[in-house]
Amino acid sequence: MTATARRSDIRSGPGTPVARSSGDTSVVEEHDGRAFGLLIAGYPLAWAVGLAPVHHLVMAVPMALWLIRHRPVRLPPGTVLFALFLAVVAASAVQLDTPGRIAIYALRSSWYLAALIGYVYLGRYRRRSSRPILVWSLVLLFALLVAGGYLSVLAPELDWSTPVAKLLPAGLGDNDLVDRLIRPQVSEIQLFRFRDVILYRPAAPFAYTNAWGSSLALLTPFVVAAIHDRRVGIPRFVLVPLLLSGLVPFAVGLNRGSWLTLAVGLGYGAVRYARTERTAVPVVALALAFGLGATVALSSGVLDSSAQQLAARSADSNETRATLYLETIEGAASSPIIGHGSTRPNPADPEGPPLGTHGQLWAVLFAHGFLGAGLYVGFFVAAFRRATANDPVPHWAKVSLLIGLLQLPIYGHLPHQLFIMVAAAAIATWPNSAEEATQR
Repeated sequence: MTATARRSDIRSGPGTPVARSSGDTSVVEEHDGRAFGLLIAGYPLAWAVGLAPVHHLVMAVPMALWLIRHRPVRLPPGTVLFALFLAVVAASAVQLDTPGRIAIYALRSSWYLAALIGYVYLGRYRRRSSRPILVWSLVLLFALLVAGGYLSVLAPELDWSTPVAKLLPAGLGDNDLVDRLIRPQVSEIQLFRFRDVILYRPAAPFAYTNAWGSSLALLTPFVVAAIHDRRVGIPRFVLVPLLLSGLVPFAVGLNRGSWLTLAVGLGYGAVRYARTERTAVPVVALALAFGLGATVALSSGVLDSSAQQLAARSADSNETRATLYLETIEGAASSPIIGHGSTRPNPADPEGPPLGTHGQLWAVLFAHGFLGAGLYVGFFVAAFRRATANDPVPHWAKVSLLIGLLQLPIYGHLPHQLFIMVAAAAIATWPNSAEEATQR
């Protein structure tokens, strides 16, 4: 393929209408992805009123109904892998032995089921309007995360209860994750007694600051995509300041994994695009952006403050995670096929983090065994390998997918990051042109 042809691919879009003859019985009614967009961008509101635990399943209902009404259902590549993963999740239920674990298992399973429904729903994408709707929803979520980050800086101890907290069964409400979802707080407060340090780290609209930082990193490529692709329709004078404004709370959050995975992802995206287009502009632009961000952080004092706080927690965090990961692997080995169904207290440290936490990979590995973990990771790896389009939005969606894969051993992705990754997996495989779309 020539450089000219490649540049043509970059400018063309996946949403170009596909011509069909009037006698073609394979024509199916299209959708514009609005239901999935509401699932993505509506999460902060659901969190604020205490409905975050059920938001995804509720929003999956209209998508499922749409698919039922428009049979035969078109299964996008990778569906079988995720469906097999759900089969392993179902088999893991035999390991549950308490009402509390059954309740948490049911909640987590509902998130996985909703993710599969959303992925199949996005697989029916055809309309040109799907591109701006989905990207707008992802950019809007990024903006709400940045706003939540600044809220945590200005009012770090702000929290509130919700009516859901009074209605939820004890088996669910006693879980730490669910409790934080139904009793929102804008910051995660961490006390390091031996160093006499208290950290207020951004969390809104999530239960933990790691989820906040993880999501901000996953969403950043979509903001870059909107800057890159003018067909999305968001002005650059809005997007560029929005992107830069996220630097301060992102630094305050002290999410080392998010910093690293975002840097690797953006570097990969810039180099891949530069090679495709035979231009150094993306690499130069990325270098300038990092330089500007470092300048702002240094001049504002944010970098110095973050470095001091990071030093206060790094040793504790690293040691805790390394020990927990080894013990999780040992625990998973005792039930390698279907896992244990849910997290379990750590026999070596009953007061510490449970086995199967501090990383989505370890959560799936412990709860659903090596088979479940292989299918889960395989689904996203296969999507990444299939993503070959050079069009701006699919290109940066692939970057988001890479960031998510790098985060699997570091951060938990439930509930909401999973759906950002599902969106990235679907968008990354959008075709470049109308000719490719007819071959899907």
